[in-house]
Amino acid sequence: MSRTSKFIASVVATSKEDMPALPFQRGAARKAMFDRIKAEATNQPARKRA
Repeated sequence: MSRTSKFIASVVATSKEDMPALPFQRGAARKAMFDRIKAEATNQPARKRA
């Protein structure tokens, strides 16, 4: 198998796999995570500082 054929085969195989979410596609999930963290922080009692 030539180098070009191997490269094309790897590109085709990769294109058939599920892609991870790109940063601009994760906006809703990131916002939900930050909202959850903020809600948990407001429910925590205030900590004493030294």
